[in-house]
Amino acid sequence: MKLLICFLVSFFQYCIVYSQPDTIVLGYGGFMGMSVTASSNVSQSLNTLSQTGFLPNENAASRFLSQATLGYNYLDISNVTTSGLEYWIANQLSKPRAFSLEAKIREYHKMVIDSTSSPTAGASNRLWDYAWWQYLMTSDDALRQRVALALSELMVISENSSFSNVAYATGVYYDKLLNHAFGNYKDLLKAITYSPSMGIYLTFLNNPKSNPAINQFPDENYAREVMQLFTIGTVMLNDDGTVINDINGNPVPSYDNNDIIELSKVFTGLTWSDRTQWNRGALNDTSYIHDMVMWNAWHEPGVKNLLNSFVIPDRNPVDGNADVADAINNLFNHQNCPPFVCRFLIQRLITSNPSPAYVQRITNIFKNNGQGVRGDLAAVVKAILLDSEARECGNGQNELYGMLREPFIRYVQINKAFNASTQSGNYRNDMNYVYQYTGQRPLASPSVFNFFQQDYQPIGPIEVAGLVAPEFQITSAQTIAGFINGLYRWIISGDIADEYDLFSNEVDANYSDEISTLDVTPESTFTDNDKLHILLDRLNLLLAQGNISDVSINTIIKVVKEFPNMTELEKQDRVKLAIYLLMTSPEYLINR
Repeated sequence: MKLLICFLVSFFQYCIVYSQPDTIVLGYGGFMGMSVTASSNVSQSLNTLSQTGFLPNENAASRFLSQATLGYNYLDISNVTTSGLEYWIANQLSKPRAFSLEAKIREYHKMVIDSTSSPTAGASNRLWDYAWWQYLMTSDDALRQRVALALSELMVISENSSFSNVAYATGVYYDKLLNHAFGNYKDLLKAITYSPSMGIYLTFLNNPKSNPAINQFPDENYAREVMQLFTIGTVMLNDDGTVINDINGNPVPSYDNNDIIELSKVFTGLTWSDRTQWNRGALNDTSYIHDMVMWNAWHEPGVKNLLNSFVIPDRNPVDGNADVADAINNLFNHQNCPPFVCRFLIQRLITSNPSPAYVQRITNIFKNNGQGVRGDLAAVVKAILLDSEARECGNGQNELYGMLREPFIRYVQINKAFNASTQSGNYRNDMNYVYQYTGQRPLASPSVFNFFQQDYQPIGPIEVAGLVAPEFQITSAQTIAGFINGLYRWIISGDIADEYDLFSNEVDANYSDEISTLDVTPESTFTDNDKLHILLDRLNLLLAQGNISDVSINTIIKVVKEFPNMTELEKQDRVKLAIYLLMTSPEYLINR
């Protein structure tokens, strides 16, 4: 049966010396030191106090979906409330890909070629943006999409590079993230290592073997970043994510410059799959579709000394692919890989400052999913979402818990919450204004270090407390004002997406049925003054998981009452104003 997430019981504890009022949280993990007896089924009573089989109330369902998806609507909340979290996750993990971004980009590309009668027309970056947005708005694998975006901020490539206007470069790479979001981390690591987009971005495509006579040595870029950013980090970690220090209290490095040099020898000899000569550029835009291939003649021969005293042998004949496989195994099996990756994923989905115990629990799942498998991302993601620290309602009042909502996810949430739709069911959105306002859109980070770094500490109380707040690295006067201006454009003005020509001088009528509009009709029912509290309760649930305080809600209601409410248009304007005010409140911006 449906149970409340938790309930507060205030009581007085009497003892000989004093009586002291206290508040405890019972349910969803808050039952330490308690024993349970029941007249029928004790195990079900224990489930009530833990999280097993728990059916959440609507606020809890909304909170869960804010962590597990990029956006959701009222029906999604109702479904989770009815089915439960475990069922929703199991259903999401079983959902297949709706379509590939590559296929959608090919479809757009053919449209450009046919419409312009230009067989050599390129696939511009706008095709990638449209493909990504079409997938978001029409595919129901919400958890996969959430994890893929998180992975895109870990294993970073960016359109701000030499492939800045090639849709296949970004689209095919993102397909890899979607395909492996619930797979094995080692397979994902291999996939991105052989990606020509990564090869170009981190400059190891056409990376040749050493030739000291001409002062030629392997490029070290990917070797450095695959350790620093994608697998193990810069310092040694305990399984709970805490830093290991030496006897002098200094962090122990996880690798040194010699390790970078040795690993760089592995990532040599890789080039385009469609080239018959070494050291050539891309043959055309579609060169980015297929994985790089190994040319052993250009691969560094000899022994490579990797981490933890692992030695790649001097293979004869040279076998570059075998060397790459050994290197990936070495990084994947490194003791740092589980806590490094798990802490990052927890930060992206749940909270910026997870407890060491939380990281430890998820690390254990990464190391062994219960069936002896290491690196099972599906098991890791499920464990992150269902962990007691993620689900305990008491954390909603913990000021050290939670995270600043990424501005791009706030934007997506508007589209999902108010069912952005088009007449045709096809969507266009190159997210140009979103990027201008927030500094974010998929695969558009300014560097390989992502839009923000996972250990970023804003100057002030957060830094003093030894905490981190990654998303605040892109929070500035410009982006704060930008988000507010963006909300006005998207909500008040109703210009929710950026629809433009696919090719020069495309007739606007070609895509007049692909213009997105929001639907606030369900909310317009509650715009009379005596029903505004219902409207705000609904918006609070839908957008902020019930976290907006009564003071803020009453302030918003007071402002909304100043606006007319006679016509249907005026009713919708009241709703839009309430959304605008709620989404600019600090209580909304911090997701707990």
